[in-house]
Amino acid sequence: MITLLYVDDEPELLELGRLFLERSGDFTVLTASSAAEGLELLGRQSFDAIISDYQMPVMDGIEFLKRVRSQFDGIPFILFTGRGREEVVIEAINNGADFYLQKGGDAMAQFAELRHKILIALERRQAVDALRNSEQRLSDIINFLPDATFAINTEGKVIAWNKALEVMSGIPASSMIGKGDYEYALAFFPERRPILIDLIQEPLDKPENLGYAILQRDGSVIVAETNAPSPRGVPGVFSAKASLLFDKNGVITGAIESVRDITESKKNEVSLRERQAELKSIFAAAPGGIGVSVNKKFREINQYFCDMLGYSEEELLTNTSRMIYPDDEEYRFVMRERDRQIQERGIAKIETRWQRKDGTILDILLSSAPLIPGDLSRGLTFTAIDITDRKRVEDELRIENEKNRGLMDHANDAIFIVDAETRMLIDANKKAQDLVGKTPDEIRTWHYTNLLPPAVHGRVSLYFDEIIRDGSGSQMFPVLDREGRQVPVIINATAISQGERQCIMGILHDISEIQMTQEALEFSNRKLNLLSEITRHDIRNKLTVIGGYLELVKDRPEEPEYSMYVRKITDTFQTISENIEFTRVYQNLGSSAPIWQNVHEAFFHACTQMDIQRVCVQSDVGGIDIFADPLLEQAFYNLIENVLKHGNKVTTIRLSARANRDSAEIIIEDNGVGIPPFDKENIFTKGFGKNTGLGLFLVKEILSITGITIRENGEYRKGARFELVIPRGAFRFPGNRQSDRCHILTHEKP
Repeated sequence: MITLLYVDDEPELLELGRLFLERSGDFTVLTASSAAEGLELLGRQSFDAIISDYQMPVMDGIEFLKRVRSQFDGIPFILFTGRGREEVVIEAINNGADFYLQKGGDAMAQFAELRHKILIALERRQAVDALRNSEQRLSDIINFLPDATFAINTEGKVIAWNKALEVMSGIPASSMIGKGDYEYALAFFPERRPILIDLIQEPLDKPENLGYAILQRDGSVIVAETNAPSPRGVPGVFSAKASLLFDKNGVITGAIESVRDITESKKNEVSLRERQAELKSIFAAAPGGIGVSVNKKFREINQYFCDMLGYSEEELLTNTSRMIYPDDEEYRFVMRERDRQIQERGIAKIETRWQRKDGTILDILLSSAPLIPGDLSRGLTFTAIDITDRKRVEDELRIENEKNRGLMDHANDAIFIVDAETRMLIDANKKAQDLVGKTPDEIRTWHYTNLLPPAVHGRVSLYFDEIIRDGSGSQMFPVLDREGRQVPVIINATAISQGERQCIMGILHDISEIQMTQEALEFSNRKLNLLSEITRHDIRNKLTVIGGYLELVKDRPEEPEYSMYVRKITDTFQTISENIEFTRVYQNLGSSAPIWQNVHEAFFHACTQMDIQRVCVQSDVGGIDIFADPLLEQAFYNLIENVLKHGNKVTTIRLSARANRDSAEIIIEDNGVGIPPFDKENIFTKGFGKNTGLGLFLVKEILSITGITIRENGEYRKGARFELVIPRGAFRFPGNRQSDRCHILTHEKP
């Protein structure tokens, strides 16, 4: 339905016109009695066409037309008036009226003509709108093309200039639309001149064509590349495509050109060609096999690959890759493992075996990657390196390393290898692992300072510097064992190389026993010197006593004085004799270096040297060894003798041991009468007791050589309990023995 606005100041004409126009059923007519009312209606709703009288009060039809054209643009407007002056018609047409129709005459014919004019105006408007829409769509298409694009009409004036061209040239469309005289060439060249869009209908050999490096024609389309200066004065390479524009009748209406900056593309093409040349050179000169395979068939291989396998290029390219494997099992393994690694990491690296044409087996390091990541079907590129010689050398080195490792692990000394640069531990033999109580992997996380007390870190660092400079050296340092104890060692160090890594190998010889032996010998010598002095003093005093009594005897005193003097002389001689016997035993104290001795064996050997009738001897010492003077057995003998003499009907003697991190205790206890509390501190004093008073004193002296102390800690009337305290470093548990636990029971002879 077509909606019309009919404006006239005569109501009868308005009504009559509405009736005639709506009779056909094509129109709906709204009426207004003034131009102002008509403008108001136009502001509220849209109309397809306007019919207006000319002569109206306040605002005539021409003024109404001007207002409509200024506010509502292209609505068809028909001036329907009784005035027919020529100047009114001209003014109406000049201001955009579609038709001018004069009132009067046959009403039927008049309104039929009006209806006809309305339909013609509407058709024209639809055509104009369609053309505008078409032009707008074309303009939008051109404007949003990614390539810089412009168009000209047959007069050479610019009718389109898209945004991409604005960006490329820096010239806005508003400054270029409607310009001619080759103005558009200034966007690309320094002067006005014909460009590709102007050459579409020109022969290619015209001089104007010479500005283009490449020209190709396909009907009404021409394509070119040019090295001309680019927009904004920066040189570059451009691809241009120009084409003629035609109307529906095939008449040329203009031309269009699109321009693309291919400078980077050209650079990439050059780089690609250069890269391809480099790759081809690498492909030919690489010291290894290189190739491409598709569906397990060789598609391209280099000469090195052929020479390595002894096949011609033709033989390899006409066969599958199976031909170079020694057996199906190896081939299937490589295919399976290659696909797995590529799926997981994008690249595969496999050590495999290939077979030459002459049957020789080669060890190969094969690396593969898909030509297109993630798509194995498009093919693989691979490199193959012959590692046969390297594998042979590695096998020889492995055998040599295993031999050296065996020598290291069977060495009696701890051996560490340190990286000379980082000072990190990189290897250690079994003895070293036992020393620090760490696994090889744990040791490799250690710095050399983890082995040493902080006080010697600086000295050892300087020592390592000397080794690197001089090649070898030897010094004594303490190291820390698994329990944090300081162990004195002599470090014999040598600079060595492991491949390209500079290292220091240190051999740690434990001298703790040597030091303990030296300390024990020095201690025993001091004791012997002291005893010698004491013994000389005692014997000298006893001789003085004998001399005095001899003087008294010379006077021949009467009894009982005489017998008493003789008895005193005899007792003093006996005491001198016992002192001399003690010095005979004591002089052996410390004369030999201390040794490791099994407590169980030494104790029971001492038991066999005396008559222990009806006494049960028990041992539960757990196989402990102690570092003691060789007279340890004599010390045990004296203890057992003391128990048997003074224990008062002892029936059981028990030997036991216990240990912790810092010390161990050897316990000898009996079920005899025990030691009175007031005698406990004196029983180990020289001369204490009913007899010579030297037995337990000698026990204490023998044990003290290696720092072992003894005390009596039993309960009086329940038995004696002798506790030997062994310091850290002077006891060990080398392993279970058959005699770790046993009982000896002797019976009184019949």
